Amino acid sequence: MIIQPPFRVIQRPLSHRDLPEINRVIQASIESWPTTARLKRLSMSPLRYRDADLQDFEFVLCYKAHACLGIAAWQPDVPLVFQRSESFAKGEQSQKVVNAVLLHGLFVSAEAQGRGIGGLLLDELTRQARERRFAGIFAKAERFSISFFEQKGFHPLRDGDQVGLQPANYPHRYLMDLSV
Repeated sequence: MIIQPPFRVIQRPLSHRDLPEINRVIQASIESWPTTARLKRLSMSPLRYRDADLQDFEFVLCYKAHACLGIAAWQPDVPLVFQRSESFAKGEQSQKVVNAVLLHGLFVSAEAQGRGIGGLLLDELTRQARERRFAGIFAKAERFSISFFEQKGFHPLRDGDQVGLQPANYPHRYLMDLSV
């Protein structure tokens, strides 16, 4: 996908005044989901950000001119620890511990989808995660976004790969290994 300039990706401290714009992008993104109107309606409220979320999450925003087209929310202050089983040719197993960061949300407004904005936001998060010495990025994906995450280098987690997170049985759990 070709990114048409001039897109700007920025990270800055946000305030409650930024929330309507962020939630507008989320709503526009959810409205484009290939699912039922009921599921879209039910998803809207829990995926909106509120004042209290500003203390827990950091946001990266993508703008063209003065319009916010995409947002990514992550939680770098609360690292996640994963234990992954690795198999070797001789049938031996080893445990690999991965210190990861949670990608809480990645949303691109419907009119801007397919223009590389999601990848641009993810590239910025990847750069920052490496800079902060995280070995991975963890995401819980919606069914219809699986191909995006797999295309960007995320790998599905198997049962037992995720220690201490609930719900462990979330169907589409992905980890991008940043150590490669």
